[in-house]
Amino acid sequence: MTAVAEPSRTTVPRSRQRSLVEAISAMRGRLLKITLEGLFLTVGALCLPIGVVTIILGWYGAAHTGHVYEQNDYLISGGLLGLGIIFIGGFLYFGYWMTRQIRATETTGQQTLRALERLEGRIGPGTPGVAGATAASSVLVVTEHGSMVHRPTCPAVADRNVRIVDQSRAGDYRPCAVCEPLG
Repeated sequence: MTAVAEPSRTTVPRSRQRSLVEAISAMRGRLLKITLEGLFLTVGALCLPIGVVTIILGWYGAAHTGHVYEQNDYLISGGLLGLGIIFIGGFLYFGYWMTRQIRATETTGQQTLRALERLEGRIGPGTPGVAGATAASSVLVVTEHGSMVHRPTCPAVADRNVRIVDQSRAGDYRPCAVCEPLG
């Protein structure tokens, strides 16, 4: 009896094996990153030419037969099916466009919020403009012959002649229900 020699097992160094596992994991990650936006674009881009080709094939079949019952079949299977596929492709492309618009709007909103936060950090609570704004909000006004006290920004006194009322005399007037100057 002859002894069968076992094949020698070679060991792969750990670093090569680890790099292979990482490369395969990276490939899987790229393959599985299918976004809704990309799916809409791809399927919509495929549906539009397929629909056009279906309509052309339906026309070609109907044009090359003399029987009306065969022409109706080509009309239904080629023309209407092709129009339906084009319609679906158009809606999918519209969905792609809308998702792009939504993402752009979200990005713009986030950029605006970050810019406002930076500005708010630079202004700070000790800035004279901010103190002047809070002092201006405590000013109360009345119309020339009015019996109610308002804030200067109240829509009830917009574009009207008003006079400033002293804080001590504000109790002599009824408060406006729109701007609620005393509450």
